[in-house]
Amino acid sequence: MNPFSLLSGLFGSRRMSEPVILAITPPRSGERTLLGVENMLQSIAFPEPFSLELVGDEDGVRLLARCQDSRSVAAQIAAHYPQARVGRLDPDEDPLLVRDDQEAWTMSLRSGGPPHASLQQFSEDVLSDEGSDPMLATIGALSPLRRGERAVSRLLLRSLGPQWAAPYELQLERQSATAQRPTQQESQVNHGEIVRLMVLGIAALVGFRTWQYWQDGDVLKAIGLAGGAVLAALTAAILWAKIRGGKGNLRDSQSAREKLSRMAFEAELRITAVVDAREGRSRGEELLRKTAAAYRHYDNPSGARFVGHKIRPEPDTVALAPTSPGLFGRHSVLGVREVAALWHPPATRDETPPIERSGSRVLPPARRELAIGAHVGDATSDPPGRVRFPDDLLRRHHLYVARTRMGKSTLMQHIVAHKMEQKALGRDDDAIVVIDPHADLVSSLLAHVPHDLVDAVRLIDLADHNGAPGVNLLDTRVFTDRDRTADSVVRIARGLWDQWGPRMQSIIEHVVKTLHEANRKREANRQYTILDALRLLAPNDASFREKVLRQIDDRFIRRWWERDFTGWNRQYQADAVAPVQTRLSYYASSERTRAILGQSRSTVDIRQTIRDGGILLVSTAQGAAGREVAAHVGSSMRNLVDAVIREQGYFPPEERRGVLVVVDEMQSMPGVDYDAMLSELGKFGASFILATQSLAKLDDLSPVLRHSILANVGCLAVFQVASGDARLLVDELGSSRVSIDDITGLSVHHCYVRATVGTARLPAFSMEVRKPERGDMDVAWRIREGTVDYTTSLSTIQIRDAILDGPAGELPKSADGAMTNGTPPVGDVSPDASTVGTNTGNDVPHRRRKNGHIGDAHRARDGETSTKETP
Repeated sequence: MNPFSLLSGLFGSRRMSEPVILAITPPRSGERTLLGVENMLQSIAFPEPFSLELVGDEDGVRLLARCQDSRSVAAQIAAHYPQARVGRLDPDEDPLLVRDDQEAWTMSLRSGGPPHASLQQFSEDVLSDEGSDPMLATIGALSPLRRGERAVSRLLLRSLGPQWAAPYELQLERQSATAQRPTQQESQVNHGEIVRLMVLGIAALVGFRTWQYWQDGDVLKAIGLAGGAVLAALTAAILWAKIRGGKGNLRDSQSAREKLSRMAFEAELRITAVVDAREGRSRGEELLRKTAAAYRHYDNPSGARFVGHKIRPEPDTVALAPTSPGLFGRHSVLGVREVAALWHPPATRDETPPIERSGSRVLPPARRELAIGAHVGDATSDPPGRVRFPDDLLRRHHLYVARTRMGKSTLMQHIVAHKMEQKALGRDDDAIVVIDPHADLVSSLLAHVPHDLVDAVRLIDLADHNGAPGVNLLDTRVFTDRDRTADSVVRIARGLWDQWGPRMQSIIEHVVKTLHEANRKREANRQYTILDALRLLAPNDASFREKVLRQIDDRFIRRWWERDFTGWNRQYQADAVAPVQTRLSYYASSERTRAILGQSRSTVDIRQTIRDGGILLVSTAQGAAGREVAAHVGSSMRNLVDAVIREQGYFPPEERRGVLVVVDEMQSMPGVDYDAMLSELGKFGASFILATQSLAKLDDLSPVLRHSILANVGCLAVFQVASGDARLLVDELGSSRVSIDDITGLSVHHCYVRATVGTARLPAFSMEVRKPERGDMDVAWRIREGTVDYTTSLSTIQIRDAILDGPAGELPKSADGAMTNGTPPVGDVSPDASTVGTNTGNDVPHRRRKNGHIGDAHRARDGETSTKETP
């Protein structure tokens, strides 16, 4: 018994409803034999009738299936053709739907031979030989058509059941047994002669009685008896033909035995042409005859052939069952091999432009392992289902590779949103850090922050038009390790600056170490910034350099300045520092850069945010802040997070705070030691989600970075990428499961995923990243409003710049220290206040105040004289 007939019985109500139309898009790759198609057809051979259709129009040819139980049909097609797409058509998309300005004409083709006779037989591997597919002729006849026209070839089928061939097989056995017995005609009774003698005797008796009635003058009885005898003879002849007609001439051939050994269908091939009403029957006949002629190569000279019937208008109702042959007709029986040759997804070796092919290969996920966790997408294979990343997978390192706008940021958003939901429910205490160079990811995440976590969020947005966060790369309260800070700045600069060499590296390294060490002895609001390096290198500002060096205890650094730097002749020194001064001058001349990098004190305590399990969202906003500033800030934040995580090595494992670090477009942030980060920080509680547009861009950062990342990630998601990257990634996903064309042909938001869950590495699977949900914009607004507590207003920064641009001593003051022009007191203005200052009377950093006080106007550096900076 067919198990799907039981499933069909569970949904018996659908039998009385309108048939469902399924559109099948053949796979782009993969080979099938006719035997594989036969197996599929036998699995959907329900007792109820169904039809397999080819539809041609101006756009090409489509494959359809029309049935009552669409679930089972779709499931079987997906099982045998996992890479095919199966979709349901709406009723208004039915190709047999005829508009008022159209006409539909139809004709039928039926098998003209006895039931056991077969159409032309094709070998099992005919689909593997290029150009040998028997369906190519039909596809050619169905395309191309004029605009608005349609030609539909429908194979109407009804299963004859598993016992349909029993009578014919029995007769074959009898014929075989008869042929093996010796012929003894003299002693054998000729049953045919006996039957003929009986018929002649009955006819003679009837004739004699009719003659008697006629002689007696009973004409009516004579006519009635004669008519009845003729009618009885005709009826007996018809019944004899029905009973013996399919058996009398049974040929014991190989094709007949093959057909009888398989399932068969009562079948009718019905061709319909939908044409413009103005062209009417003539155009309809032209299309019908052209399509019917394409089926002639299925005719078997020694077996069955298609017999065409007259052309007539298409009936209003769409039938699934073959038409009854009538009293004098013969059933049209096609074996499953014949049906497979008439309708199947075309072979991939044949280029069939009229037929659309499915896209990239579909790979089913391991549903049991991916049933719980963050809902990130949906399976692209049948049956449909959700794909979730479990907590075990979220604690591993991830790498997402995709062209721009393919969905990698959306995938990141789903994971971070899930983590925040779990934090709000008290199920997760990990800190979350997101560094985004384009602002889109951070902007969307703001609207998905749960209400209970608004106060735990710290937002650093370099595109904020109302204020600027302070990011002092030399802030000793934030970047505590001098040598690590210097190494970070050097690596960032080397990644950003085209001109680079050992002399340039030495200068930057000693400048950063010098200013950083000097900041250890200065108040938080009076620290030097990276912009002060201009004055430190200026040849005509020796007094500033001497003042800074007086705060340096490291004799090696002092010796470098006093012996190496000062010992260079004027020309050599100018040539050496010129490249560094050029880049620093670029930063100093940018208002946005000065506003961010020029503040003495970093306005966000990133270390405490991470230790408290907070949420840090960093939008470096390349478009607003500039590529280099965004890269400096992003890389510095990343290195700071690295340092904070490493500090957890001093804690017992059970006390270490988990940290999820999400870095979008990682290639835009040079100077980060991703190798060490992935290989070392996992044991300190960190997990990283990294994304890049191209592996080639990672090679620009480091020749071994790509290999190191791929070796350390537990989850690899590959979206559509360039062919060069696809060649590198296909082995990571499994070359036996995906190809280069599969990767380069992925649709938007579709990806292949290779993941490790628990101790098992799951086979690569495909999924569609689910669309982002609309968040709560009121929450996003509240978070942005809250940044007033840890950013400096632009008006304050403008006042600071105005103060710093003026000569020392030009600002008149009253006796109590207030400026006579009405500006609130900002402390003593020193000539060397060329960078950020502070309101020394208040330790609350950079708070934007409604009463107009300046949060961080300048630093007072007593005892300095006014000098002009000369880069």
